[in-house]
Amino acid sequence: MSITSNDITTVYEESNATQHYLSPNRKDNVKVCWEEAFSRFVFKQAILSIDTPARKKLRVLDVGAGIGDGYSLLSDLLAQEPSLDRYNLDYLGIDISPEMVETANNLYKNNINVRFEQADIRKKIPESLFDLYLSCGVPYSHLTHEELETVLKILFERILKHQCRCAVVIDVLGKYSIEWQPHWGESRWNYNMSFFKSEGEAKPTLMSFYSHDHLEKIIRSAASEVGCPIQKLAFFDRSIVVGRHTSTGAFNPELPEYRNLVNSLLDQNQKTDLNKLILQVGSGDAPEYIIEFFHKFSGLWNTIIAEAAELLHEPLDVDRLKLPSHLESLDVLIKQNFANPSLTDDRQRIEFALAEKLQQLETTCQQGYGVGHDLFGVVWLDTTNC
Repeated sequence: MSITSNDITTVYEESNATQHYLSPNRKDNVKVCWEEAFSRFVFKQAILSIDTPARKKLRVLDVGAGIGDGYSLLSDLLAQEPSLDRYNLDYLGIDISPEMVETANNLYKNNINVRFEQADIRKKIPESLFDLYLSCGVPYSHLTHEELETVLKILFERILKHQCRCAVVIDVLGKYSIEWQPHWGESRWNYNMSFFKSEGEAKPTLMSFYSHDHLEKIIRSAASEVGCPIQKLAFFDRSIVVGRHTSTGAFNPELPEYRNLVNSLLDQNQKTDLNKLILQVGSGDAPEYIIEFFHKFSGLWNTIIAEAAELLHEPLDVDRLKLPSHLESLDVLIKQNFANPSLTDDRQRIEFALAEKLQQLETTCQQGYGVGHDLFGVVWLDTTNC
């Protein structure tokens, strides 16, 4: 069963998605400190691999742009990253929802070289040349697997025609997120954006979920069919433990509210029960390598929590693993927090340090398997000699 253009627009309208994206409730600590930081990290990798000293303009097509989160993230990245701050951003965002497009154009009406247009990517992709084909907010998961391959074929044909170097970021829902462990055996099912707050009941819609090998198969098949050579391909998992549905329990009711707990670590007015942060992932309907990943990852996660609990004189009975050397020690992170005048006692400093170390673990130990809320596939293409 495929989802039609009208179906997708109805999903946006009935769930009042625009109000959700504008809501200050959406910008919790995890969103700002973990998720947005990781998205910028992925975008940075995409840009650096096509970067040349002569390139001064970054031409971007943002697919499923919504109200412009991708533009905001890119703007922040270019402003913060010394190696990329020379770029002028020429940005076009496309989205199927007229309400989203209107809202985005109003929000950024004073920004030069930023515009938003209504478009259905299955029917039309802008003809212009772009350096970065961006996506965030899992727009490609609204498509069936077959529709995704069709869209990628059209996109790769366009890139071949322009004979250019570019990067394509494909953001989808990860198949093996702990948020929906009971659904691990399925690759397309009725997903409900029930984390929306104060906008009414969000109705379910069919969404597609991907492991890295499934997504890679579709990408390579699309590129092969149109004769577009892939220079490089990489995958990244975002929000392995802190996806929004760890707090709603909508698809895995037995799951502790990990996102709320990590938000608590980052809230100086709250005291977090570290015992509730202990991560346990059952076997589920998944390949052995996925189970092995979660076994090792949960062991490292729990070891870090146990270290913090010991410093707080609240020891936890967990088996500890040797931590990777690239993770900063809690002692170093705690000392850094002494420079933060808003943290007034040792517990606050330890909880902030714990959150930072857990974030480092999620960022550096992810394998891009499709075990997070989001799975980013990044494709680098060089068709200059085709």
